[in-house]
Amino acid sequence: MQKPPTERSIYFHTLIFGNNNGINNIWGYFPNRKCLIGYLQYSFLQEAFYKWIYGKEKLITRIPHLTVDKIIREGEKLKKIDKEVASNMRRDYDFLSSLWHLPSEKAQARLDKFPAEFNKKWMGNNTEFLYIKIFKTPEELGEFVISSSLLTNTKEELENRIGMSINEWEDICKNAISDPDKGEVFREILLKKLSEVF
Repeated sequence: MQKPPTERSIYFHTLIFGNNNGINNIWGYFPNRKCLIGYLQYSFLQEAFYKWIYGKEKLITRIPHLTVDKIIREGEKLKKIDKEVASNMRRDYDFLSSLWHLPSEKAQARLDKFPAEFNKKWMGNNTEFLYIKIFKTPEELGEFVISSSLLTNTKEELENRIGMSINEWEDICKNAISDPDKGEVFREILLKKLSEVF
């Protein structure tokens, strides 16, 4: 997310929550589908599954440089997860891996279905859960920011957080691709005002 979004950008929201480790609430976009698949497969799953396995008993301050497969195998070996959880983790990783060699439209269609299946498996409880949502446009992401924020915050709290009125935010989202200045504001808000790690 070093540049404003383009027509090819794909948008996301991920959450990793655990009582001992707080919340990683990340909003962002990638220049294309393959970059998003790479992020989900090699970064998000690595952190999410490591925290799912080890975060129940301790604060995780850094994620070791291990493959997702090694994280799962170690968790099984140490009896931190059962075979069903390990199987679900492998299935999610393998699913994302399978998308790399599919034709573009087929890969996109399957990727669009992935979050619902993933979220169902990892909804956890009030002590831990994992979550992914994918958006096709900045407007779609912007509307979700508004609707999800207003479930737990007032309109004024949301406006203070993003540093502008909801109408201005909607305009930023609507024009993030066509106007580079608004695209930069959109990028800055996602990075600095909406994404949280605590």
